[in-house]
Amino acid sequence: MSAGTENLIRAIQTNDSMAFYGWLHVLKGTTDLDAGVAGDPGITPLAVAAVMYANVLKSDRHQAGRYAAMVAALLDAGANPLVRIGERFVVKRNHFGRLEQRRVADGKTLAEVCEGVLAPAMQAWFARYTVDRMNCCGHDHCLFHVMRPCLWKG
Repeated sequence: MSAGTENLIRAIQTNDSMAFYGWLHVLKGTTDLDAGVAGDPGITPLAVAAVMYANVLKSDRHQAGRYAAMVAALLDAGANPLVRIGERFVVKRNHFGRLEQRRVADGKTLAEVCEGVLAPAMQAWFARYTVDRMNCCGHDHCLFHVMRPCLWKG
């Protein structure tokens, strides 16, 4: 995780709009936007903003609106809402003696962590990509067509 990602997360946690948009401008379009915190790569700025939105929605609508705007800005900047939170990997030797990465914990989706309470921009994002997926060929081998169009024409 870069210092910029850490500062962006801190700006979200403190609900500091000026710092948030400043750091978002710095990180827009970089891999650091989805880098996550050290030790848990799924805790990204988008995850923090989405969880904060879900937590304050019932108690403070005004503050929830600010977090919803942050979620929308992060999605516009290219943040990936499909990153799993709590997913863990270890590096072990396979039966050929080569090192390989193996998943030891599946983690949860952002929707599961937020218990289904999603900001409007995230609802729209999932609705748009669900429709794209339904219009695709529908084959199981086409796992990544949410992020890119399906190329299978058979």
